[in-house]
Amino acid sequence: MNHIVWAVDGSDCAWRAGEMVQTFLDKWPEARLTAVFVHVPAVPTSEWTAEYAVQMEREAEKLAGDLKRQVEERFSAYGSRVAFRVEHGSPAERIVHVATDVGADLVVVGSHGKKAVDRLLMGSVSTAVLHRAKQAVLVVR
Repeated sequence: MNHIVWAVDGSDCAWRAGEMVQTFLDKWPEARLTAVFVHVPAVPTSEWTAEYAVQMEREAEKLAGDLKRQVEERFSAYGSRVAFRVEHGSPAERIVHVATDVGADLVVVGSHGKKAVDRLLMGSVSTAVLHRAKQAVLVVR
């Protein structure tokens, strides 16, 4: 195992996946980790003001900064083996892109445990990553 990509969004299921990633880093001391947060740019509507759009972007930047600090704290024992990236766009597409870009062997994502109807209506990042990634994908519930 040389490189792991882990999708982090601050949810409980993503942090559970992060715990699994830590066990892999312990098992494979040569492995590197890239933690990825994907910011989905909001699509403006006619009800939005420019001020509201700027506020939403500031909140996304704050979340990315908070997640970076949390990842650095929780993974401090692994030092330079851990990197954090912020991507913008479709989560599944960006996660798969990063995995390809860094030459990952494994992609780890959390699952929110949605039922089939929910996935049909809203989609599922973990399902999309499973279908698009060329690497092995571990979905943690």
